[in-house]
Amino acid sequence: MRRFFTLAVLALLPLMAMAQPKVVGHRGCRFEGPFENTLASMKVALDAGVDAIEFDINLTSDDQVIVFHGPKIPGTDNLDIRNVTFAEARKMTLPGGHQMPTLEEWLAEAAKHPEVRFILEFKHQLTPERETMLVEKGMAVVRKCKMTSQIEYTAFGSHMCDAVKHVDPSAKIIYLQSGVHVHDAQWAKDKGYEGISFDLNAFLNNPWIVDQARRLGVETTLWLVNDYEVADWAILHGIDWISSDHPEKLTPYIKAVRTYRQN
Repeated sequence: MRRFFTLAVLALLPLMAMAQPKVVGHRGCRFEGPFENTLASMKVALDAGVDAIEFDINLTSDDQVIVFHGPKIPGTDNLDIRNVTFAEARKMTLPGGHQMPTLEEWLAEAAKHPEVRFILEFKHQLTPERETMLVEKGMAVVRKCKMTSQIEYTAFGSHMCDAVKHVDPSAKIIYLQSGVHVHDAQWAKDKGYEGISFDLNAFLNNPWIVDQARRLGVETTLWLVNDYEVADWAILHGIDWISSDHPEKLTPYIKAVRTYRQN
């Protein structure tokens, strides 16, 4: 038994030597509990003790902002959120009996938790012009709700990321990308982006980017981290943030490793 305990401690030493990443609840809490991107999903993530919550916004056909991933709406005949009006979207019932929140409703709840970072993702729209509109309208709501200090932004592709910087050069933007061939941290730094958020495929094929990002002061996020083995990889490689569909599982695990390290 003593030998087994010693081996277990030795196995933990590499994890204990690294700074533990912080946990982002992906779409609130995507797979456990209420439907994603709802106020109820936010509560599940908050109850799990996450450090940050990521959520998505879209633009309805009448140019209104709604909190929803999309583009397809569950429970409908493949309706696209971008092709329905705001009033129609608000009348729809999501799985579990939930409703799509307005951005104002989401931010009102977020404001009650100033210790948590909220990461707003702009979803792809049907034209570049509508993507610019989504950025401008979304950021206008954030300013109106006096939440600029608590909100960070993220998007796939540089068009919307650049649009964020055009609206507010001081806004924090995290560049999203996946796959083997990704931009490196120097590219992000040169673009004025504060962070990069890649999937495991990207980081596994380009592990040197993590060290480069650390040297340049560019934050790294790994998605999606839904099991402990991937979390261990993130810890060992010094990833700053992990985004998980299961924050209720990953948050206690990360905190347990942190406790081992501190003790």
